Amino acid sequence: MKRNIFTLLLLSTLTLTAHGQTLKDEWVICNNQGCKLVDPYYSEGVSFTWDGSCVNGKANGYGTAIKYENSTLHSTYIGEYVNGIRTGAGKFIRHLSNETWEGNFINGQLSGYGKYRNENGNRYEGNFINYMSHGKGTKYFGNGNTFEGLFNSFREYTGVFTYSNGDKQYIYRGNLSDRKSIKNSNYSPKLNQEITEYFDENWERCEVTNAKYYRLITYDSPNTPKGKIIDFYMNGQKQSEFNALYIDYTDDNLNFHVGEAKWYHTNGKLSRVCNYSQTNRLEGPDITYFDNGNIASKIYYRQGVLNGQYNTYYKTGKPKIIAFHDKGYLAENKYIEYDENGLGAIVYDENFTLNKDKWTSKADGHESKIISEDQLELRLLKDMGIQRSNYISLNANSDYSIESIIHRTNGDDGYAYGLFFGFKDWGNYFQFAISDYGSYRITGKFEGIDIQIADWTRSEAINKSTKRNLLKVIKFGEEFIFSINGTVVERVESKTLRGNNHGLLVYGKGTYIMENLIIKEFVSAEELEARNPGIIDNDDSGWMGNGSGIIFSKNGYIITNHHVVENTSSIEVEFKYKNEIKSFKAEVIKSDAVNDLAIIKINDEQFTELGQIPYTLKTGSSDVGTSVFALGYPMALTIMGKEVKFTDGKISSKTGFQGDITTYQTTVPIQPGNSGGPLFDTNGNLIGINSSIIETSVAENVAYSIKSSYVLNLIDVLPESIPIPSNTILSSKSLTEQIKILSDYVVLIKVK
Repeated sequence: MKRNIFTLLLLSTLTLTAHGQTLKDEWVICNNQGCKLVDPYYSEGVSFTWDGSCVNGKANGYGTAIKYENSTLHSTYIGEYVNGIRTGAGKFIRHLSNETWEGNFINGQLSGYGKYRNENGNRYEGNFINYMSHGKGTKYFGNGNTFEGLFNSFREYTGVFTYSNGDKQYIYRGNLSDRKSIKNSNYSPKLNQEITEYFDENWERCEVTNAKYYRLITYDSPNTPKGKIIDFYMNGQKQSEFNALYIDYTDDNLNFHVGEAKWYHTNGKLSRVCNYSQTNRLEGPDITYFDNGNIASKIYYRQGVLNGQYNTYYKTGKPKIIAFHDKGYLAENKYIEYDENGLGAIVYDENFTLNKDKWTSKADGHESKIISEDQLELRLLKDMGIQRSNYISLNANSDYSIESIIHRTNGDDGYAYGLFFGFKDWGNYFQFAISDYGSYRITGKFEGIDIQIADWTRSEAINKSTKRNLLKVIKFGEEFIFSINGTVVERVESKTLRGNNHGLLVYGKGTYIMENLIIKEFVSAEELEARNPGIIDNDDSGWMGNGSGIIFSKNGYIITNHHVVENTSSIEVEFKYKNEIKSFKAEVIKSDAVNDLAIIKINDEQFTELGQIPYTLKTGSSDVGTSVFALGYPMALTIMGKEVKFTDGKISSKTGFQGDITTYQTTVPIQPGNSGGPLFDTNGNLIGINSSIIETSVAENVAYSIKSSYVLNLIDVLPESIPIPSNTILSSKSLTEQIKILSDYVVLIKVK
């Protein structure tokens, strides 16, 4: 089997599902007589109604099943049930997203020919597997465009786009292509008996004489395998083993995987192990190995999206890249890179799309925009000079490098472009420019005084015309090193950067592309660990994410966000217990998805009781301008370490996003992992639970916290009576004393 990985482009470091659903079968009571049916996408707080008949206590026959999540209408299924399971013709409507699926249901899942439609007017007709468009089908876009061909788990894969004006664009295996047809197969394997299939080095079916691999497989029906599938090298050594719901006869990439899959090196040692969800997407850790048995990479996914730790290693076992992704995005656009000698670099890899408000603009004579593959295009309509930059924090006392690949796509020869860095204001900056005449220039200003490192100087290293050029500036010790396409062109005494804005400058009419902007700050492994405790892979790597919480009862009840613990199979809390950092198992007791709150409880024999809760849960409203502070564990399992973090600010509004009366808006800086953590005022009153932020690309210093009165409502419906915290001991203590006391009751919540 081919080793392919397909990836897709609230504040916890978890929570991402395919089309809003996570597969989990659960029997649910659906009427007053105790009749039950299976919900294939069950979560806490789900209830059903069913207006059809019941046989032996299970929904049976035709009817309407309506699903609610915490009393909110979620979805409706109209169709057939057999023994409590959706089986036969039916129609499924998800109300929150206004999507509709219609077709044949098998074991609770839409499979085979069916139809799909969403609120944008997009619709699909064709083959489905587990609600995913997979195989042959046609997608009709609301704007009049169509795509006809093969789909791979909801994505257009091979076929033809026809635009509303009649123009056509061909796609082959996910890429633009000149191919105009889909390869059909006359292959018709025998059913219900084990057979051997042969593949060449590209995993195309072939005769045994040209084979590099062979497969043992049993088909239950056409394209539908039965049991585990095992592939072998031609010498009989196992190459892979996996499970699938669908096997494509012409393209191994179109196989629909479920469950665990393993690959092996030719020496028999494990090469890779990963897990596929029921929607054919990577779920959890994807681990690869060198042929000596050492781990080559450990990367975490949530429904096919990078989510969690992203670590790669050298063959010796030493770390190479340590990164963290949150819902597909590189956290803070930074990762850690090591060489084999232990020298580390904090690498900032600019994401133009995420920070488009800093890079894009349109004005008289010029326009900058984001184009394909996250590149920046800057177009000048007349002769002029302009720069685009973003604030990227860099410790100028460290050794560092700044680099970018830049080129011109059109315009007259003789114009210039290059790196613009260290910008504070127009009296403090540097620029490293090249021209189409094959010359470079390095200049700047320091406190308004001109600095000329190099006037226009010829260099054979420059690629002329529209060819790409890699420009790099390195500060190493007391030296500045400037290079073009890997050739050093200047070495001078290093200069102090007064600012942290870095980017692109261009001079002259034309169109220019900045493909990337990479900044590296070089530090030793020891210094890196001191500055970022916990960054190196540790025993917490098995957890999919983390949030925060606050203990509110002696017997271990904890309040947090619903989205922190939603759809989790395992929860562990970590905090200071009897003067030691301890971890305990916990479980969800009550959840309120509407207000994004949840109560969990420690359920562990090692835990007994705590002392008196040292704060007051405030039930009244707090005023605008109130000084407040947050405690929590942002990115605790990756780059920020497992020490409680303190940030403070003020209440800026009594209502939240779009006037939401359940939340405060504050200026308290919070990050992924702060979700569920407490918001206190300076008298030691718990006034809210931190839940979300607005991305800094939209607005800065905007955070939202759920008001504590809604916490009280959830406590009221617990299965046992819990005293509401009402201790005023903190009101007479300094802020530092309050933080020290409260930190023992703030918990790190780890989930998977």
